Amino acid sequence: MQSYIKIITLITVYFSIFLPFIYLRSFTVNSKAFRIFTIYLFFIGIIQISSQIATKVLELESNIFISHYYFIGQFIFLSIFYYKILKHKFIWFVLILSLLCLTIQYIFTPNLYNVYNQVGMLFSHLIIIIYALLYLYKALSEKIEFTLLNIGVLIYFLSSSLIFSSGNLVFNVEIPLETTQLLINLNVVLYFVFQILIFVEWWKNYSVAKSNS
Repeated sequence: MQSYIKIITLITVYFSIFLPFIYLRSFTVNSKAFRIFTIYLFFIGIIQISSQIATKVLELESNIFISHYYFIGQFIFLSIFYYKILKHKFIWFVLILSLLCLTIQYIFTPNLYNVYNQVGMLFSHLIIIIYALLYLYKALSEKIEFTLLNIGVLIYFLSSSLIFSSGNLVFNVEIPLETTQLLINLNVVLYFVFQILIFVEWWKNYSVAKSNS
């Protein structure tokens, strides 16, 4: 089983590098939301590469510090993405207020940089989930773009929030190794599903007509 997870993990790394480039093909001929999401994909690719360099090349004991850049950057890009498709001005207010709260958190808890920020991660995830639900509700009354992509956000962010909602769960030495590994494996599989939905979104709606227009 673990060998399959290693293969899926490796695929997600390569997929993170591959996805932004296929979205880039139709970068200039699509909406601002599409372009923001493409930039988000490049950001995720850079995070994945940095994580691999930290562990495989630099051989650092932990690359957990990268998680802070990951969830904050992800929160910023996806907030802007949902602002573009929802057109709700309160998203800017929530984004600025959230970043202010995170800044204060890191100022008063500097050692947080060396551990998993479960509060910040969960908080930012829940906000994105709310945006995704609002967009799904919008689909009930009008035709929307990014349907599969939005479903992917809901599936991954909701499940990921539930997995890590107990705090530094996967880094807690008191938790049985089997349980820790199961949670990590589940998160890897769900992230792979998210990537597949991102790819299918591009393949179905942007691979031919949009890129050739």
